Order: sequence, then C-alpha cells, then structure tokens
Amino acid sequence: MAKAMKGSAMGPGFNPYAAGAKVYGSGRMNPTMGPVDKAGYSERDRKRKVRLNALQARMKAGQKKQFASPNYARFE
Repeated sequence: MAKAMKGSAMGPGFNPYAAGAKVYGSGRMNPTMGPVDKAGYSERDRKRKVRLNALQARMKAGQKKQFASPNYARFE
C-alpha cells in the first residue's frame, strides 16, 4: 500500500493508515533536526496575523451589514 502512495499529494511514502510513530526519512522520528532559523517563524506569524486581521475585518463588516465595504469584499 505504501508503494501505491509514493509521489502522491501527501508526500513520498506517506501512508495515512500506518500505525505507530511517523518516520520522516533516514530513520528520523522528528521533522527537523539541527539548528532552525527563527526568521521563518516570524515570517509565518506575520502572514498569519495579516490573514487573521482581514478575516476579522470581513466578519465585523458582515455583522454590521456593510456588504459594500472594502473590508467585506477583501477576504475571500
């Protein structure tokens, strides 16, 4: 079954029905080994904050029934 899933959208060799801990390759049990660049976390958090702010602005405009507002039309 694992060979049939190779190259699929879930990644090479990933079997969603497998029991036990995931193995990420070369016998590693964790996805990252070694030093991690902290700049990637801040970039991810910044993008998440922008998306969250846009979603909240859309929800507020929808609750006020301001459907012509640019805030309502911005997030899709």
